[in-house]
Amino acid sequence: MTKRGRIALAAALVCMGGAASAEAVRIAALTPPAARGVAMARSIAVGRIGGRDGMRLSLSLERALAGRSLGGRAWFDVLAGRSGEDRADMILDGVAETDVVEGRVRLKRNRCIEGTEQKCAKRGEVELDCTRRRIDTAADLRVVSGEEGRVLWSGRKTRSDEVSWCPGDTRPRGTEDAVAAMLEDVAGDVANDLAPGEWVGNVRFREGRKGMDKATGDRFKAAIRQTQRDLPAACAEFAALPDHPSTLFNRALCAEASDDYAAAERGYADLARTERDSDVRDALARVRGTIDVRGLIADRGR
Repeated sequence: MTKRGRIALAAALVCMGGAASAEAVRIAALTPPAARGVAMARSIAVGRIGGRDGMRLSLSLERALAGRSLGGRAWFDVLAGRSGEDRADMILDGVAETDVVEGRVRLKRNRCIEGTEQKCAKRGEVELDCTRRRIDTAADLRVVSGEEGRVLWSGRKTRSDEVSWCPGDTRPRGTEDAVAAMLEDVAGDVANDLAPGEWVGNVRFREGRKGMDKATGDRFKAAIRQTQRDLPAACAEFAALPDHPSTLFNRALCAEASDDYAAAERGYADLARTERDSDVRDALARVRGTIDVRGLIADRGR
């Protein structure tokens, strides 16, 4: 397929998946895991998670790992029970503890001080007897290879939540619901470390024309407008225009949209040598992450 054909296909996929925002293109990227050695495995089992909230975290981890997929296919075969641990390539175990401290506290609130809340003549700050609750969750986890017992990843994940409420306030969610949400968040963080993920979002083209002469600026502005009507033609125009930071960025974004990640990486990397704007750093990390995951898929033979 020609480069123009790849861009046309990317534009068609954008239309099928929902329109991008103005002057933007929808990009699908892959996010690499921190623990590449674990991600190479085919199967994983959640072993014993000790501690007060170990069992609840175990179930959250199983759900999070089973939910990791690329292209609709599960990344791991998540096994359970003693037989699952015996057969799994990797075993995730550790300990999880949650501390909950709840006590009284004096706080100021704006309340009606003359009349009733329904028919208040005057409001002001009053000091009330209130409740403060703090929840701290900590999980120390590791992944070991099933056959050799080598530690391939370890991490400590913590979450904290503190809320206060007074008479007349809306009460926060219950302690059990708060702890459950924190454990789910920890499990999702662990899944991000152990398996690749997918990211889809709209990436804006650069529109800055500072430093361009009028004729070039007019052509560039027209190409920006054209990105939403005819992406291949707009990308061809960016390629024909003189070099400029905005033009160079947009060429790299066109390459990324057309699945030419080598050209996209070169383009973003060249820009990153001369400027430190966040859109360049984000784009370079996004492209390199996708290249890394594609290499992981090839090495794993998925």
